Amino acid sequence: MRKQDTLNSDQTDMTQSRSNPDRYFHIMTKGWYIFTREGIKGPFYDKSRAALFLQQHIYEPAETPDPSEWWR
Repeated sequence: MRKQDTLNSDQTDMTQSRSNPDRYFHIMTKGWYIFTREGIKGPFYDKSRAALFLQQHIYEPAETPDPSEWWR
């Protein structure tokens, strides 16, 4: 049974959803890329650098405001 299956409907596991391994993909001779809400980011030299970028992207405040923030 997956951890997600054992969660109550009002609980969420943010760590699991933000570190989804399907976010990362590799293109031979190009590098690693990440799917984000804003689009594809990359290339990165290796997956660990892509993961570091993703963590910074998620947890640090954006320098420019999100243009779609008003409707959320």
